[in-house]
Amino acid sequence: MEKFFRAFLFVLIFSLLTSHASAAKPSLETKLHKLNEATRKNQALDPQINCVPCKDFDPEFRLVAKSWLGSGNILSRIYFGVLDFKNGREIYAKLNLNNAPTLFYFPPTTGQYAKEVSEPDRYDFNRRGFSADSFASFLSHHLGTQVPVNRPLNYFAIFITIFFILAGLAMLKLMFSIIQNLIQNKSIWTAFSLITIFIMISGHMWNHIRSPPYIIPQNGKISYITPGFSSQLGIESQIVAVLYCICSFSVVTLIISIPKIEDKTKQRFGVYIWMGVLVATFSLLFALFRQKNPGYPFRLFI
Repeated sequence: MEKFFRAFLFVLIFSLLTSHASAAKPSLETKLHKLNEATRKNQALDPQINCVPCKDFDPEFRLVAKSWLGSGNILSRIYFGVLDFKNGREIYAKLNLNNAPTLFYFPPTTGQYAKEVSEPDRYDFNRRGFSADSFASFLSHHLGTQVPVNRPLNYFAIFITIFFILAGLAMLKLMFSIIQNLIQNKSIWTAFSLITIFIMISGHMWNHIRSPPYIIPQNGKISYITPGFSSQLGIESQIVAVLYCICSFSVVTLIISIPKIEDKTKQRFGVYIWMGVLVATFSLLFALFRQKNPGYPFRLFI
């Protein structure tokens, strides 16, 4: 950006001339003629200009200019001009320019749309960016009329989109039987439903709405649990979801898998193991909830 000797200036010249003003000052006709000639030429950026931001903005600048010429608006309300450092050293020095690209909006000084503005308005690339839409919005604000952005059709992008749509449909047809089996598989829907339930009952939506910190470093240590009902850390919901998942898996195993074991000794051993896992996990949940609030579990007194 800070390449003065390769700096590139985008200058926007605004001028509306009434027929009376033109007749009173014939010299303005010459200026107007030169502006029209320059607009029609719309010369490309000098390939010797080694300014990446300038090359990024140049096609967007010219797109807005071309869209304005074909918009049906009063063309003389606005003129687009480009000046590089090689051909405009005196202007660069007069405007104290030392970076590129730079864009100015010069308001009209005579005619119906004249404004009492002493300084041109400088376009803020850092805030507005380099897109044609942002540039057109900037101009629309000054002109009080909509400046269009008519991008030409990207036939390659259209072709690629159609190609991938057809390829996707062909793939869907070839794999329809496999996809159908997956959709009708009860185990997949059961697993998906359980995962969704675990995530939702563990406080995920609260995190999504409030966007709390994931963890909190305190005194050289990391806090995974924050006390109180009105606060929560991001990792808390994940810990609770995992504990809920272990408890549920233990119960399902005790109900479905353990009774299918024919060996009574192995069956009894399996019951002890999974009951131990269930009790230990449930104890961890209680300890976590008590850390959130020491009064847990709550009792109802009637």
